[in-house]
Formats: sequence, structure tokens, C-alpha cells
Amino acid sequence: MKCKDIERLIIYSSGEDLSSEELSEIEQHVSECSKCVRFKEELEKIRLCLEEMPTLEPPAKLAKKTQLMCHARMKTLPLHAKRNAAQAILIRIPKPIWIALFSLVVLTVIWIFSLLEDFKLDQPLSFQTMAVLFLMIQNAAMLLFAPILIRKYRVKTQDFGSI
Repeated sequence: MKCKDIERLIIYSSGEDLSSEELSEIEQHVSECSKCVRFKEELEKIRLCLEEMPTLEPPAKLAKKTQLMCHARMKTLPLHAKRNAAQAILIRIPKPIWIALFSLVVLTVIWIFSLLEDFKLDQPLSFQTMAVLFLMIQNAAMLLFAPILIRKYRVKTQDFGSI
């Protein structure tokens, strides 16, 4: 691994649980690289200093004044600005997902109406009818799992710096 990758792992090692493989890679690299040893030591010094620093609370008067200013500013914003601010926090569902879901529903409806006469209980199902049933099950599964996929997409693409 390159020093850049090891430095990233060193940084993550305090906040996250790394795998034993990653920890061994760090130790192996640090045993051979003096630059990364210094980086690791300096990072530990910084972490210790941060832990020893007292937590400062703003004066209650300043906090209240800031809160009142924010509320006053929100009241003066036009409605569309408030909506835009709310939409900036929420990530929209990507258009390709909407297009795919809409296409699946339309195709299913078209095929169902074209093969409706095949759905008789006393006759064996034709290949086309079985294909439509398969597509209906597939569409139902897609619609069921789409919110899960969308949620994963939101988590991956969410920019916490803009909030």
C-alpha cells in the first residue's frame, strides 16, 4: 500500500473499527516507513490534546440571541426559499429510478391486457402468460426493494457539508 492509503487507515483507526487485515497492513507499513511513523505519532499527540481540551459552551445570552436571529430570518424568507432550503437537505429520488419504475408498470399493464383471455382456470398457461406472471412478480419485487435502494443511494450521495 502507498503512504497515502496507510495515512487514511491511520486516521480511520481511531473512529472506526478496522479489520485485522487493515490493522496488520498499518503495522507492517509503519515498521518500514519513518514518514508514516511520524504521521501516526503526530496524530496521536493531536488526539490527546483534543481530549484534554475543555469543552467550551457559548454564553447563554449569545446562544439565545443567535437563535432569535435565526428564527427572525426564517420568518422573513419567502415560502419558495423555505421550500428550497428543505429540498437542499432532502436528496431527491434520481430520475432514472422513476423512469425505470414507470416503464415496468406500463409494460406490465400492457401485457396483462393483451393476455387477459389466457387467464382461465381450466386451461394450462401459455408461455406468454407465464412470462407476464414472471414480469409481474419481478415488478412487484422491484417496487418492494426500490425504497431500500433509494435509501442506500441517498446515504452514499448525501453531502453533510451542505447542511
